[in-house]
Amino acid sequence: MQHDPMSSFEVCNVLPLSIGGFDISITNSSIFMMLVVAIVCCVLWHGTANKNLVPTRLQVVVEKLFFFIGGIVSGNVENRGLLIFPYIMVLFLFIMIGNVLGLLPFAFSFTSQLIVTVGMATAVFIASVVVGICTQGRQYFRHFCPDGIPRYMIPFFIIIETMSFLFRPLSLGIRLFANMVSGHIMIKVVAGFASSIAGTAKFAPLAIFPIAFDTLMNIFKLAVCVLQAYVFVTLSCMYMAESLGDSSHRNKKGV
Repeated sequence: MQHDPMSSFEVCNVLPLSIGGFDISITNSSIFMMLVVAIVCCVLWHGTANKNLVPTRLQVVVEKLFFFIGGIVSGNVENRGLLIFPYIMVLFLFIMIGNVLGLLPFAFSFTSQLIVTVGMATAVFIASVVVGICTQGRQYFRHFCPDGIPRYMIPFFIIIETMSFLFRPLSLGIRLFANMVSGHIMIKVVAGFASSIAGTAKFAPLAIFPIAFDTLMNIFKLAVCVLQAYVFVTLSCMYMAESLGDSSHRNKKGV
């Protein structure tokens, strides 16, 4: 039994590899990421492969996901939502399945690794910058200096907006990381407490209370797994909306 709640977050080399002095070892984290990619591909492939009039259960689930993600995209990106819909769809499934998979016994939660969550957020950040420059050109940089600002305040606004802009990937990644880590630690601590009580004959009947609490925590954590994926892609859509020049982001800027 693992007594250290943080031991389940340890990245271990499964297949050590090195090319040209660079460590490219296959780790437990990369294995579970590849597993999630395979699951996403299988779900989307089999969920859209049916050509019959009567849809399969998996096809109904995939269609519901399409409408759900489509609602998120259209609600945040008014005119050009279809351009980023495939990316947002895959990103949502990757994060959600990765979160849920981490709840299983002996599974590794790669979304509890800061390098992974910040890496995904950085990818969204870079994509939004590239898309913004390509679609708006120099006008994209007008976001750093809102209209109507007095000239003597312009340098301060540019500094503040630039800092806020650069902190986006960090805040987006830390939000997902912190929620996943805190939930896993709470579940493991309570489970360890229940195991300790059950191991003492005098207090064994009392173990039912932490076990029941831990069960409720797992149900709550399952909801958090889906919610965090939703929050991540919603904020990603807001950043993309700003890059695509849509007006829907104006009232939501600064989230």
